[in-house]
Amino acid sequence: MSVLNSSFAPISRAGFVAGRTKAQVAVVLAATAVAVVPLAFGVSIWSWRVVVCLVVAVFGAWNVHGRSLIGLLAVKLGFGMRKATGKTHWTVSPWAVNQVVGVIDLPDATGKRLRTFDIVGTEFDSAAFLWDKDNSEATAILQLHALDWLFQSDGVREGRVTGWSQALKSCADMPDVSRIVTQARVFYQLNNFGLNAEGNDFVLQDLAEAASDMRISCGHDVIVSITIDTSKTRGDSMKDTGTVAGVSRILSDRVQSLVSLLEYSGADLDDVRWLDAQQLRGQMKCMFSPEAISLLDEYGGLPDDVALSTSWDEYRDYMHVDAMYLRTMWVDKWPSDPVPAGWLHDLVSNGRWPLVLTQVWHPLPLEKAEHKLNNQLMELERRDKINKKLGRPTSERDRSEALETVNRRKELAKGYGDVEYLGYVTVGAPTLDLLEQATNWVDSEFRQRSAHLDRLRASQWSGLITALPLGQAGRK
Repeated sequence: MSVLNSSFAPISRAGFVAGRTKAQVAVVLAATAVAVVPLAFGVSIWSWRVVVCLVVAVFGAWNVHGRSLIGLLAVKLGFGMRKATGKTHWTVSPWAVNQVVGVIDLPDATGKRLRTFDIVGTEFDSAAFLWDKDNSEATAILQLHALDWLFQSDGVREGRVTGWSQALKSCADMPDVSRIVTQARVFYQLNNFGLNAEGNDFVLQDLAEAASDMRISCGHDVIVSITIDTSKTRGDSMKDTGTVAGVSRILSDRVQSLVSLLEYSGADLDDVRWLDAQQLRGQMKCMFSPEAISLLDEYGGLPDDVALSTSWDEYRDYMHVDAMYLRTMWVDKWPSDPVPAGWLHDLVSNGRWPLVLTQVWHPLPLEKAEHKLNNQLMELERRDKINKKLGRPTSERDRSEALETVNRRKELAKGYGDVEYLGYVTVGAPTLDLLEQATNWVDSEFRQRSAHLDRLRASQWSGLITALPLGQAGRK
């Protein structure tokens, strides 16, 4: 059946006065005051001061796609300096600071009701966050790449797993971090091989044939989304929770704290980007239509006048969005036996099928973690009593679980909370037949590891939201 379109276009700013922001009104009033006050003392109306002030007022008041001409000029100058100096750091734009630069409507957990999220610009021009005013949640979306895994030693691999575990444990010191979402993505990318090199004609012919066969390949990246709940903020930061600017500062602090720990988890910190509204649109557009990469600007942003999608059709167990068929599955059974580090590496490093492996991590406060651990201990004791009555020996699995609970109790004593987690897998293909092949391959990869995927029948619309780079998977 067909579903409603979801809009992800920048909105016209409601403004402070007559559709203008406070900054625009301040510029116009200042320019008018500088021009009018001297007139009371006999200065000619055609003086250079009046002309300059009039030009400034017009530039400040004139809106183009929701931004003043001065604001657009400031952004252009910022990117110009960025190009001239070769810097890749974020540039400051005072005209987008703490302003709503877009909105997006997403279904809630049941897929029935639409919830509106504001996309708010931060003090950095190339960074924005999703603001859920109803739940006081702000989400930052980061794009990065992982370092090589395949040829690393077991010690390096275990160190990266330990590093990620420590990053999650650090959330015990940040009670307002309510959700961390990681998305290992495989996506179609267009290859543009240049064949202008001089050489043997036969060699160039072979290269041309190879390039035509390799026009599309698979790229890989990782999306890390960090969500804070400002109602749980404690300490000196509590005073900042009442304003959007304060929320932006709190979120920035949490992002910097967690990103610094990703270095030990195998992340390439030289290539981390905090995505803005246009870049988020660009990522989603290419997910639905790989050919759309030619529409993106040099920073990966999708222009405002390009529709995010032209068609959304939901069927019982898959979605058809623009050029791609997509199916989202929920990991309803994780491996019951211990698995090695990187046990899903073959899945997320494949070069054939586009997919998104979404993992949601909910840090638990100490009291909830302790309650959960006590329940596990009671269950182990109950099983042990039953085995003794029946004369059964203690299984190796029970021994490992008992040892794990002892270690967890030691960690709780050190102040480390626990983490709840869940996972989704979204596969994509340009045709329905290829989607079935991709689904069967992913399903077999999980079955080999004693895990199971549920196809989320009749819930694909809300299931697809988990695959989008918005950090909204598993929200409560």
